[in-house]
Amino acid sequence: MENMKKISFSFASAILIAGCSGSGEETNPQTVDSSENETVDSQETNDNTDDNSEDQVGSDGNTDTEKGTSDDDAENVDSSEESETESDTEVYAGAQLNPNYFIDTHIISQPDRFYLAYAIDRDKEKGQTVTPEQRLKISLFENDPSEQDILSSYTELTLDWPSLTIQFDQEGNDLAATSAQSVLFYDALFGISDLYGVEDITFLSPDGEQRMTVAERTVDDTITVKDERGETRGYYAIYDKELEETLFIPGGELEEPVVNESGEPLSFPETIEKMKSVEPDTFYSTAIVEGIEIVSSSITNGVATVQYTMNQDIVTEADRIVFENAIQLAALDFHAWEVRLFNDTLKEKRTYPLVGQ
Repeated sequence: MENMKKISFSFASAILIAGCSGSGEETNPQTVDSSENETVDSQETNDNTDDNSEDQVGSDGNTDTEKGTSDDDAENVDSSEESETESDTEVYAGAQLNPNYFIDTHIISQPDRFYLAYAIDRDKEKGQTVTPEQRLKISLFENDPSEQDILSSYTELTLDWPSLTIQFDQEGNDLAATSAQSVLFYDALFGISDLYGVEDITFLSPDGEQRMTVAERTVDDTITVKDERGETRGYYAIYDKELEETLFIPGGELEEPVVNESGEPLSFPETIEKMKSVEPDTFYSTAIVEGIEIVSSSITNGVATVQYTMNQDIVTEADRIVFENAIQLAALDFHAWEVRLFNDTLKEKRTYPLVGQ
């Protein structure tokens, strides 16, 4: 997995005389792969409209919901004590990253149990056009923890988003597994599928019947992924020395908070807030390291937005990549279509396409 790199911007001051703000940016080749699409973000303010509220970011303010958005969206918007003003509007150099993300998993062994950790990879199949169905298949096949590779050996997968059908061509002992393998098999199946936006899964026998015994579990009805996976708000970092990379474990697996004081699932801003810290002496850590400060976060109409600052004296590029990967995974739990990360310090905006793109 390669690092997402830095980008720079230029500001056309002549437009300020006309009373509007605009920008033209060029990406920095040191940080953005030439295969990635570059975008130029321009923002104009107007006293009579807030249509561009998602791309206008104030130095102290937070994003607001658009007029007419649902109550659910409103709950996922972090509000600030200081309202954003037109004079605060900043302009950011922008880049859209490779839309082909892949989900990988790795088993983490701890004294009390095994954990399934996740990674998001945008370098695999770089420069290739890969459909969401193909990416889902690759992720499921390559990360099947069963000894006999059940999914790649004995199935045909069909994605009619958001529904996944798994047609088996074998039954019996070929699909057997130990109890430990069974838990990990279903954790991987439901976890990976969820991060691709799959909502339900159907098992079909070789005869087309909706009844199969797979990895010690008999399935005779359509499975709702959310019910099986439970609440998974937030992702926490663990460094794997063997892989030499940072992986992420869902908060729900770690007994980190996933509901608020009212017993409701954490909103996106609440999730980001909880991800900022962990209890001492845990085997995992926060992905939001010291020196990164969250200014605001929201999710509106399927677009997740996080605005932050970073202390360049102590935050490394590796720290930034870990942070941005954790935010992507957190947004995928909300089935966000894309996530936009605004770096106030570098005046950079990175757009990561997610579910369905």
